[in-house]
Amino acid sequence: MSSAKIIKDRNEENNSKFTTRIIDIFVIAILCIFPLAVTDKYYNILQTKYYFYIGSVCLVSLVILMSAFVEYKKNKRFIFDFQWKAFVKRFTITDITLLIFLLTAIISTICSDYVYESFWGNEGRFSGLFLLGLYGIAYFLVTRLGKFRDWYLDVFLGANMIVCLFGITDYFKMDILHFKADMIESQKFIFTSTIGNINTYTALVGMVVAVAAVLFSIEKVWKRKLYYYICMVIGFFALIMGISDNAYLSLAALFGLLPLFLFKNKKGIKNYMIIIATFFSVIQFIDWINDVMGEKVYGIDSAFSIIVNYKGLIWIVIGLWLIISIWYVAEYRRKEHHDLKNNFMCYAWFGFIIIAIIVFIYVLYDVNVNGNVDRYGALKGYLLFDDDWGTHRGYIWRNAMECFSDFSPIKKLIGFGPDTFGIILLDKTQNNIYGEIYDTAHNEYIHYLLTVGIVGVTSYIIYLCSFIVNGVRICKKNPIVIAIVMAVICYSVQAFVNLNLPIATPIMWMLLMLGELKCREVKLKEE
Repeated sequence: MSSAKIIKDRNEENNSKFTTRIIDIFVIAILCIFPLAVTDKYYNILQTKYYFYIGSVCLVSLVILMSAFVEYKKNKRFIFDFQWKAFVKRFTITDITLLIFLLTAIISTICSDYVYESFWGNEGRFSGLFLLGLYGIAYFLVTRLGKFRDWYLDVFLGANMIVCLFGITDYFKMDILHFKADMIESQKFIFTSTIGNINTYTALVGMVVAVAAVLFSIEKVWKRKLYYYICMVIGFFALIMGISDNAYLSLAALFGLLPLFLFKNKKGIKNYMIIIATFFSVIQFIDWINDVMGEKVYGIDSAFSIIVNYKGLIWIVIGLWLIISIWYVAEYRRKEHHDLKNNFMCYAWFGFIIIAIIVFIYVLYDVNVNGNVDRYGALKGYLLFDDDWGTHRGYIWRNAMECFSDFSPIKKLIGFGPDTFGIILLDKTQNNIYGEIYDTAHNEYIHYLLTVGIVGVTSYIIYLCSFIVNGVRICKKNPIVIAIVMAVICYSVQAFVNLNLPIATPIMWMLLMLGELKCREVKLKEE
């Protein structure tokens, strides 16, 4: 090989390393620094996170463009020699559906009666076309120019433990950050940690718990396994002490779907039992804390009270830990471990999920159609869908769907414009009996249905689902991807009752980008 060729290859390698390092910095900024970014307590926390994300995406884009300009001659040759057919061929369903989603948002904005508001999202929660476009730019930068690092998730957990610990201390009314000093007492419990609203906080912590639980399950090195377990325990405390019921949707998704991955062998079953035992232990500890400390903590009602009011909870905790202890002792005495792989338990659990879904649908029918509300005791508040359901979410969703039914055919397809939900519902819900203003649906999918239409929300759902499918396909070779998949699923499930804000949502998008990046790397190796 000639010296010129060697120098050329080294330059290309150095440029590639420079680009990946820039992406590394960007990833760390979003996963680790972004959740902690605060400027003026809770008064402008949404704006702070929003501008932080804008600055991060714009800065990384600018640096990469400048590096490309510096290497103009090489990049010029690259452009002219570029094999577009091969490039397009490598597009995944995830890529395509994201582009359709973004294209729909663009068309929706252009056709909107409120172009300015649609573009900036200033009449909503800053989730207009501009932010959606930044998500798209970040996605293709990370998935095309990045290199997946296993330590991404380690530092993600480490940084967000700080978020969790601040949330836990806030539950004890310590207010270490002094963010609540000037707030009226009735509003203090609504905001927590460096995130703000408890619904957004638990959306983020739900992803943290999912990542920690999966990594704990698959890790073989005991020191790292201990680290993930500690993160999971802290995450459980933070999630429950977040006081928001959307946390239990994340947990339901995690506990319900994780066995499909773990129940392939005895080790996976044992790890799952440890996770469940730990969760119920945390629930029991929090109940004891509430009893002992009384008014020194905020306390928790709703779903938490349903669990702790079950008299057999302590025996469930003791029984689970006893079974786990006996299991470990038996393994120690046996010395030789024969962990035979068998998918029977996975199939059995899948059957259980199907049965549970059927039962749940019947119960909803029984309550809302047959009128048998009192039959289900404390659960009736969650099963009966009326205007008061979910802190008036029932009222919002009913009015939202009534507005959607009045849309023209084209508006039904492409929506009224990104983040214009508040404008759409203004006339219909003004002077409502609750005395509230609704600028979001408190349901990400209904929100997208009205703002970017059937095409937009469908492409977004397929975008999420296609990534999940891709992640599941490669999990045998790279089980770490399941941690990201579960985080995305947990976010997506709780999104049925939560807001789409540039606080927790950018973190979900970043995790999805990293998961898709790993999927692409695996596919390229196979080719």
